[in-house]
Amino acid sequence: MEPIRKDECYTLSKIVSEKLKQYILEHQLRPGERLPSERDLVKTMNVSRSVLREALRMLENAGIIEIRHGEGAFISNADNITPITEHLLFMWKVGNKSRDELFELRMIFECAAINEAVRQASEEDLRELETAALRMREAADTRAIQAADLEFHRCLLKATANQLFFQMTDIIIEYFSQIPHDHMNEQEQAKAAEDHLQIVAALRERDAARARQLLIDHLNYSKTKLQIGNETL
Repeated sequence: MEPIRKDECYTLSKIVSEKLKQYILEHQLRPGERLPSERDLVKTMNVSRSVLREALRMLENAGIIEIRHGEGAFISNADNITPITEHLLFMWKVGNKSRDELFELRMIFECAAINEAVRQASEEDLRELETAALRMREAADTRAIQAADLEFHRCLLKATANQLFFQMTDIIIEYFSQIPHDHMNEQEQAKAAEDHLQIVAALRERDAARARQLLIDHLNYSKTKLQIGNETL
């Protein structure tokens, strides 16, 4: 790394964070490996300790590094992109976007999950899906219904056997699962559970078209009941 020029000071902490990312790539640092000490970085980059710490906090907030007090800064687990997806969803909310657009994105992701689950789902994955569906049928209150619904859709993502896809999509699934289910009477609760069970049956038969259509019908029905339209996030 080269020292920071004084004429770059107007965005110094941002520049330092970018140079630290370059350093990580150039030195091929792996998850769990440590960055040079603050003292060494301050000297090498010719910046103040406060500027360096702000740059390190930027990288930590982005999920790139983990700062351990008294030990230093370490490269985070490269497989964990949850902080990035959380940030994107937050900025979507700040932009006052509608739930309808996010719901359409969820539909795209879960339909894609169906295709992969048909190819990849193990018998254990299918049992987990079935268990979640039955748990929703037996749920005694709103909180239990929400938890069972979230578990089912998370199990569907997990059945793709693609960890990156799971992390990218899970936060969107969780968002909708946290919308209150107070509207659901016993009949609607039973319908939702039955929808889930039919999806599992189609997956077990490796019938992608049927599973996908069942999911689309289920989500669209849920959309009308949850009144997801042009409401903002």
